[in-house]
Amino acid sequence: MRRKIIYTGLILLGIPLIIAVSFILYLQFTEYNPAALEFVASNGKGQPLPSNKSDFSFLTWNIGYAGMGKELDFFYDGGKTVQPEKPDMEKYMKGITSEIRALDSVDFLLIQEIDKDSKRTYGQDQLSEIEKALPAFCSAYAANYKVGFIPVPPMEPMGKVTAGLSTFSRFPSENNERHAYDAFFSWPKRLMFLKRCFLVSTFTVLGGKQLIVVNLHNSAFDIKGELRNRELAILQTYLQREYQKGSFIIVGGDWNSNPRGFRQEEIRSGDKVYSMQPEVGDTFMPGWQVVYDHFLPSNRNADIPYQKGVTGTTIIDFFVISPNVKALNCFTLDKGFENSDHNPVFAKFRLDAGFSGNIMF
Repeated sequence: MRRKIIYTGLILLGIPLIIAVSFILYLQFTEYNPAALEFVASNGKGQPLPSNKSDFSFLTWNIGYAGMGKELDFFYDGGKTVQPEKPDMEKYMKGITSEIRALDSVDFLLIQEIDKDSKRTYGQDQLSEIEKALPAFCSAYAANYKVGFIPVPPMEPMGKVTAGLSTFSRFPSENNERHAYDAFFSWPKRLMFLKRCFLVSTFTVLGGKQLIVVNLHNSAFDIKGELRNRELAILQTYLQREYQKGSFIIVGGDWNSNPRGFRQEEIRSGDKVYSMQPEVGDTFMPGWQVVYDHFLPSNRNADIPYQKGVTGTTIIDFFVISPNVKALNCFTLDKGFENSDHNPVFAKFRLDAGFSGNIMF
């Protein structure tokens, strides 16, 4: 009898272990492992890029997969919400596509956190929805989050996530590339987290020179900044190499870090403001300009639903431009975090064909 009890106990203990090992093996064998460099297809026809065009308008916006509107919090940030209610998600997505449709005069839109087939957004193809809102644009998409099943939180797991970032351009690109970062969380945590990247689109301008447009979404939940620092080092190596060729370069997106020179006291929106360390500091692309709106926050914390003056806000969405590009203006569109935990950031740039500065590092 005693032997039977021991045997039964071992079985009961072994079943959860077998399930756990099987699940880890499933994640291991289905792990998203993109190559260091992948070419990305372009959708849409766009319109010819005038050979003498030197002024270009940009907008960068992390849309928070239409699941991070002002009424919601997020469990990873200390809140409770894992999956938005479907009516909320549909409301936010409708608001996002409406905002994007109204921005169809912008030359480039750099969009992050677009779900294509995720449990958290009820399988909605958000890329297709945005493409419908911008029928005259070309688009290029790069995945950065592909996990078959995310088991946290245990009582309400996130499940399947497929998401990425996309560059929408009024003009057809000549080439689109997904450049992988090799900065990951350690195993097995990396099996359930994003595989970050930056998306590069190339255009011929001003009689044969190259305009390089970079869309990025760098690491979050990186307390020590180790992943973000590694990502910046990889990005810097790429940017230096391309700039030495004489290219014009504009980088935008969600950096998940404050920009160089960020000061909390400059924010005039009436919001509570906090800083994130490490910032994108002086060692990243020295001599290049960091472009952002100093007076309005672009991101809010999601530990609670957004409350002006109570919820923490900061600036993590901005542009970095090469010395042969001039910033004409830059401002954050204050949407009150209505449909996303990020506000869109607009900027206009001029390519300086006569720039004669030193392009070496």
